[in-house]
Amino acid sequence: MTYWFKRRRFGYGWTPARWQGWVALAILVLLVLAPIPFLPQGEDEGGPNPYAYLFYVLVVVAVFILLAIKKGPTPHWRWGAKDDDNPDEDF
Repeated sequence: MTYWFKRRRFGYGWTPARWQGWVALAILVLLVLAPIPFLPQGEDEGGPNPYAYLFYVLVVVAVFILLAIKKGPTPHWRWGAKDDDNPDEDF
């Protein structure tokens, strides 16, 4: 299996490793930033609950994390390169 994401060298999580991972990350950024111009700008304009955007962002990020879990190796805490690193899974 070719992973879209690899484990980060420092810390916990993933880094995009193939073009599919970079496209997924770009879509995440687009989905998080696209609604911002449409959010209410002031108290007197009314509009939806301000927590609706926060909930939306949490859902989008959760979907991205699920995608990274499916298309990447199991993450674990790392602090630097190790001799037993797998080049297909670890940066």
